[in-house]
Amino acid sequence: MKNSLLYKALYIIILLLFASCSSNKYNIKESQWTIKYNTESGTVSLFHQSHPILQEVYARVKIGNDTLESKNYNLVAIKKNSIQDKLGKGNKYIFEYKAKNKPQLKHCFYNYSSYPNCILTELIIENKEQIETNYITPLYSIKEQSFLPNDNSNRVVRVPFDNDNFVSYLCSPFPTPNISFEVSCFFNGKSRQGLVIGSVEHNIWKTGVLSHGNNKSFNTLEKLECYGGITHELTRDINKQEDKPSCEHGKIKGTLIKSPKILIGYHTDWRKGMEEYATINSKITPPRQWNKEVPFGWNSWGAMANHVNYTGVTDVSDFIKNDLQPKGFENNSTTYIGLDSFWDNFSDDELKEFVLHCNANNQKAGIYWCPFSDWFGNPNSEVEGTNGKYKYKDIYLYANNKPRKIESLAVDPTHPGTKQRIDYYISRFKELGFSYIKLDFINNGALEADSFYNPNVTTGIQAYNEGMDYLSKACDDLFMALSIAPIFPSQYGTSRRISCDTWGAMNEKPWGSTGYMLNSLSFGWWIDRLYPFNDADHILLYNPKEANDYKEGANRARVTSAVITGIYMLGDNFSLKGNYPGDLESRKKAMKVTTNPDINAIARLGHSFYPIEGYIIEKPHLSEKLFMCETEECTYVVIFNFDSTNNLSGKINLDRINLQKTSIINTTELWTGKKGIISNDALLYDVSPQDVQVYKINKK
Repeated sequence: MKNSLLYKALYIIILLLFASCSSNKYNIKESQWTIKYNTESGTVSLFHQSHPILQEVYARVKIGNDTLESKNYNLVAIKKNSIQDKLGKGNKYIFEYKAKNKPQLKHCFYNYSSYPNCILTELIIENKEQIETNYITPLYSIKEQSFLPNDNSNRVVRVPFDNDNFVSYLCSPFPTPNISFEVSCFFNGKSRQGLVIGSVEHNIWKTGVLSHGNNKSFNTLEKLECYGGITHELTRDINKQEDKPSCEHGKIKGTLIKSPKILIGYHTDWRKGMEEYATINSKITPPRQWNKEVPFGWNSWGAMANHVNYTGVTDVSDFIKNDLQPKGFENNSTTYIGLDSFWDNFSDDELKEFVLHCNANNQKAGIYWCPFSDWFGNPNSEVEGTNGKYKYKDIYLYANNKPRKIESLAVDPTHPGTKQRIDYYISRFKELGFSYIKLDFINNGALEADSFYNPNVTTGIQAYNEGMDYLSKACDDLFMALSIAPIFPSQYGTSRRISCDTWGAMNEKPWGSTGYMLNSLSFGWWIDRLYPFNDADHILLYNPKEANDYKEGANRARVTSAVITGIYMLGDNFSLKGNYPGDLESRKKAMKVTTNPDINAIARLGHSFYPIEGYIIEKPHLSEKLFMCETEECTYVVIFNFDSTNNLSGKINLDRINLQKTSIINTTELWTGKKGIISNDALLYDVSPQDVQVYKINKK
């Protein structure tokens, strides 16, 4: 009797243990993350430190007319593999799904001990026979998501695909529908909690992050999707103009197809989350190396433009040598003097003499080129460097049998004629002695097309990678300054311009140039972890037609906007000689604002400042007005006043800039040298109209 009761008790215990194991076998606890599989819905939910982040997520892929969804498949296995790769050690979980007469789906999740706030996911499709798709996502949900506090400071960030046509970053209140490119961020402005979602692979797909909010709530999303295969007006693939034919995303073919790998990161500070996103990208695909100085210099496009001429630019070189470099407008005793478009106004002899003239002035000469553009539009013209083998019509990209075009006609980055043209020009620039090359309108190279010369290339990003890899190797140790360009792939440029042209005016329609550029810094500062430098573009300090907009305070703001972004380039016509002389006033203004040693010391850091708040932005520029940067010795704080009539007064609580009053030695405003005021655990400021203040807070 006793034995019978004992057996029954053991049997019940075993059943209870089995039931417990069965209920937990679909719950994976990994570091700070929990992955839960719902057997009823066939979906996955993600929790960070027990906090629900994404609910009822599933994978999708379009094959022909079918949309396959993992929730409609049978889960046949969950496998765990230990991994070690560029991100360190971690674990990979593979959810294997099968359905009769359908391709197999593998929904993968990665967690790394070095990045506990992040989890990565991807979708792999396998089939015995070849399949093709141009839409694939490991992250799709139409379940309501509420991962942020419910208040009106919640924001969603749109990151543009490129910087063409004066596109802005957007930071919109919930529940604004949003389409972002490669990455997006959802954050609470007051608490700074934030969710970052974005691709960390940029070798095949253009990735889109789509979200729709719930109008009943400040913090609820009704739909969230991150997928490979986006085309849009902002990828320059969709256009209503007849001379700019549209094209859908190229298709990937094979028996195994993989989505872009997607990062999901939940952070107590969304700004650190964006920086970690960039850092992870740079670990996977390291940036182009540059171990020399942060460039200080001048570029011809801002004021000389198409009137650039040999006598004028050598006069500019001499002015900078004699009047600015001795007073601190230099880095490591070097400045860069760059010829922009219309450098072909020069003869080859003048180009050689220009380079020698710059070198004699402790300067490095720069040049300009568009590797994936045909600006002249003559399809029967011979392609330079091909010995007549190819005409431009042979190397154009086509959509619907019409040449692809953004501003210029696009050429195929994979075509041998394009590559021979690259060799021709880059070899010529090197032989002339140039050290720096500004590469413009290279977003042409990322366009989708009917086909590419390389039959193994079927998407715009694949083509861009092939062309840029070839160009990067040809340039070798030249400084490659990317101008109009996609953010990703990012491994080819030494710098990338963070916005479009910045012509100088504070109130220029439809955006003030300074405010517009600072919009890009407000939400794209983290890009300086993908490239050695962000580039603010050249800044102008004088225009006689708008003289009132170029007062000293406004010029301080312009200079500050450049030095807190990265590269420090001037653009005024400082020449007093040649066939297109400038104005002496521009020289006087430059000498006042480009020779402050404390401000120039910031430029030598080469670091982009980041927003203090981010959710309180100035219209119409959509820019943050408060920026900061931390070093071991000090914290810099910058306040811009875009208003043309009123002072901007206020305070910044020290805890918002990671400081305590007891940790501060002293505070100085660097443009005036005056002592800063800290009262009641806050930094006080009072900025004049269209001006700036820069505080250096020295720490113990």
